[in-house]
Amino acid sequence: PRCLALKDFFLGYKQLAKTEDEVIETVSFATPNTNTRINWEKVSKRAVLDIATVNSGARFEVEDGIITEVHLALGGVAAIPLYLREASKSLENHPLNPELVFAAVDIAQSEIEPISDVRGSADYKRLLARQLLLAHFLKCFPEIISEEVVYASL
Repeated sequence: PRCLALKDFFLGYKQLAKTEDEVIETVSFATPNTNTRINWEKVSKRAVLDIATVNSGARFEVEDGIITEVHLALGGVAAIPLYLREASKSLENHPLNPELVFAAVDIAQSEIEPISDVRGSADYKRLLARQLLLAHFLKCFPEIISEEVVYASL
């Protein structure tokens, strides 16, 4: 059997990195430890059992105030779930500060080309993506970035 990272599984709309005869047997995730911070965000009309307009997940590994590993992803802004490679990479091996957060969000904005559909316009989804990414930092790093700092950036 082969092992494939989820970020490499979705190739395009209804295109997966598997052959017709392959079967997914197991899905696994690294076990979080005390250095791990994880957050999920979703915007939809209903809280549960609804297709999200935009959703996002973030996982941070932090050691001695330095972000050693980052994984940021967005759903609803492209035909497939989108792993934000450049935005994630921009945060790694740096001490977190508000300027770095805003720079990473700007990089994420350059990585996406939101699609308009029945859930929202491309412009609306771009705004939601920004807000959801900022929410990860607000929830995972309240000692570094506050709502006041985010509001002042608007």
